[in-house]
Amino acid sequence: MTTTQEKTKFDFPKMVLIFATFVGAGTGVIAIWLLTTVFIGGEFPFVSNDYSAFIALTIIGFTMCSLTFPIRATMQKGFKWLSIFTISSIVLGVLISVFAGLIIAKIQIPLITERIAIIILSVLILVKFIIATTHLFIKI
Repeated sequence: MTTTQEKTKFDFPKMVLIFATFVGAGTGVIAIWLLTTVFIGGEFPFVSNDYSAFIALTIIGFTMCSLTFPIRATMQKGFKWLSIFTISSIVLGVLISVFAGLIIAKIQIPLITERIAIIILSVLILVKFIIATTHLFIKI
């Protein structure tokens, strides 16, 4: 009795996409952990006040974006740079960068405290993550 073994081809781009998705979600879990500890008064590593929490959330958000969206863009088949998802993600990323730069430079924005800035940044990061994840499933 003879058996044949089928050789399966290792799909590297698919594995990278799956890894990037899990790393992005894991980074999002860290962001949620940061938010909950800041707002309930717990302790988060290297975070001692609202300003350092904003900086940490900014770093987490940029890490989340840089680990997921560009990897998906280069590895995903049929990725369209001029789709509404990509353009809106880029515009939102620029908005987040400007907002984070203003807060980190301590430029006063009317009615925006450091706690409110943390909430605004969190919402913007969440919206961008939803757009990037939606882009995986809807091809426009």
